[in-house]
Amino acid sequence: MEVMRNQEFLLLPAEELHKLLASDDVNVPDEETIFHALMMWVKHDMQRRCSDLSMLLAFIRLPLLPPQILADLENHALFKNDLECQKLILEAMKYHLLPERRTLMQSPRTKPRKSTVGTLYAVGGMDNNKGATTIEKYNLRTNLWIQAGMMNGRRLQFGVAVIDDKLFVIGGRDGLKTLNTVECYNPKTKTWTVLPPMSTHRHGLGKIPYYNNIILEKNIDSEIICKAIVLLRSIFITFS
Repeated sequence: MEVMRNQEFLLLPAEELHKLLASDDVNVPDEETIFHALMMWVKHDMQRRCSDLSMLLAFIRLPLLPPQILADLENHALFKNDLECQKLILEAMKYHLLPERRTLMQSPRTKPRKSTVGTLYAVGGMDNNKGATTIEKYNLRTNLWIQAGMMNGRRLQFGVAVIDDKLFVIGGRDGLKTLNTVECYNPKTKTWTVLPPMSTHRHGLGKIPYYNNIILEKNIDSEIICKAIVLLRSIFITFS
């Protein structure tokens, strides 16, 4: 990402830029960043570089761009008269319009780069001491696990959901009793916020993030299978 901000990037020949755009290891926060970098490179010398645009655009993961950007590209002056560019844009738009067919549309352009796939977290669980309190995260790009934080206490059989890049830890057992407590962990600030407790103590629960809500279903409640679905409305909860 730092390379793209330098003057040297704008002076790269098309052959070298092609290698950069094709790499799974390029360090960018999202595909939009590398697309805008390509546009900057083309506009630096439009007269000579427009002829390379369709070749280079094929290495941008267009299906992973926001649909709003794709809609603007269709009639963009740089693309509207280039048949190959139009084909790539149409391919990306179909990927968004037909999500049920995405398994049939897989290609190198639908594969996220390593730095954009997010982070895998391992939260608590069982260890040799019958209850880990650590939070670890795995970075696909570096292929390393590191400790990201600590839980406030031991929990087993709890639920975890992610909303707005925050981890919600819900219910579970502390080794003695079933819990109804809910906490929110912010990985950026490494801070915990205690949220309002659930009306029922629950462990072994399933959870589904749904927009700004968390749906809990088919959980074990004091050894009884609870069939009710509880909707925890995080939009009414204020946390830092």
